[in-house]
Amino acid sequence: MTTLANGQTVITLPADLLRTDAHGWSPVRQSVDYTLDGALWIDVSVAQAGEPITLSGGQSGELYWGAMTRAAYAQLRALADAPGQSYTLTHLGAAYQVVWRHHDAPALDAVDVIDYADPTAAELVLPTLKFTVIS
Repeated sequence: MTTLANGQTVITLPADLLRTDAHGWSPVRQSVDYTLDGALWIDVSVAQAGEPITLSGGQSGELYWGAMTRAAYAQLRALADAPGQSYTLTHLGAAYQVVWRHHDAPALDAVDVIDYADPTAAELVLPTLKFTVIS
């Protein structure tokens, strides 16, 4: 089960959302520079937070995954539009303290599964949710 919680508010997300950046982050930070006399200066540290988590729905032909209704997406939009809030994201049995990744806009986005001229709240969208782990 995948959930996003903030106090009393708990939103159940589609269980089949895929984490698209699970293997691309390392906590190792490295800065390389040269001193005035030309020597190489390498500074290495370990980041205490900041891991990106991107959860996405998708589609291949008529097969899609991670879909949610426009009504459920509207609930997420309300959370994403509340500045300065932190959340507990539970995904694949692990819990993370996260904030929306607004500096890598859009932090929340979606595409329609089927394009309708006048969609209802029950129509499906494929969301992309971007978070940053803060602890």
